[in-house]
Formats: sequence, C-alpha cells, structure tokens
Amino acid sequence: MRRFGLLSLTLLVSAVIAIAGFARPQSGPLDARQLREKLVELGYDVTDLVKEEGKEKYTVKLTKSDLDIPIGYEISPSKGYIWLTVNLGDAPAETSTKCLALLKSNGNIQPSFFYVTKSGRLMMGLPIDNRDVTNATLRLRTDQISDNVGSTKDLWQG
Repeated sequence: MRRFGLLSLTLLVSAVIAIAGFARPQSGPLDARQLREKLVELGYDVTDLVKEEGKEKYTVKLTKSDLDIPIGYEISPSKGYIWLTVNLGDAPAETSTKCLALLKSNGNIQPSFFYVTKSGRLMMGLPIDNRDVTNATLRLRTDQISDNVGSTKDLWQG
C-alpha cells in the first residue's frame, strides 16, 4: 500500500512537470510552429513578423532598463539554431570610437554579440542550439539577451 502511494505521487509530480514543459526536452529540433507554441506557453505576447513557410519569424516585446526591447525569434535555415535578435538602430560610423567599444563588450556579453547587417543596422544576436530545447532554456536565453541589451545601452544608444 505504501509503495502504491509513493508511485502515485511520483507519477503525479512527473505529469505536472511534463505538462509545464520544463522537464521534458523537445526531441529533435523545433520547427517554427513549435517555437511559436513554446513562446506562447511562456506567456509572451507573440507577433508574427514573417509568415512565409520556411522563413517564419516572431517577435516578443520585453521591457527592461527602461527600454522596450523587441526580440526576434527564428530558426536558422540549417534548423540547427534558434536565433534571438534585437535591432538596435543604425550602426555607428566605421570610424567611430563606439565600434571598438562594442567589439570589446562582446567578451562580456557572450554568447550574445553585436553585429552589423549588410543594410547597416546594429544588432545583438544570441544563438540557441536547436536540440532538446525546453521552455526553461528559452526563457533563460530571452532574459539573457534582454538583460544584455539593457546593460549595454550606453554603448549603442544615440
């Protein structure tokens, strides 16, 4: 009888944890639909930026350090990574001292990093290995990139 009670309790706890999505990793890489579902499960207000199949991109807006931070989420073409990106505006001029300061700060915020797009936008990116992704991992990395955007605002603003 005692063994049955312990087994029942163990099964109940396991079911609750699995339903919450924090204990059981997603087997294999996430697809775009699964990524969106996880963001919704985490309680984020998700906006579809790109709806074209195979190029889906979503955004979630967080407020940190007195900033509204729209974080983009997309799966890499190889399906190997989930990319979190934040558009920080126009990149500083190549001769600006800000460029070196941004480059030096990459060592402090890694695995997040600053980069400049072909169109001249300053971005912060953070890749997540698209294997065994849990809601906890997704929240941790979301908080990490938004914290890094906030803590470096003196480097990239204005």
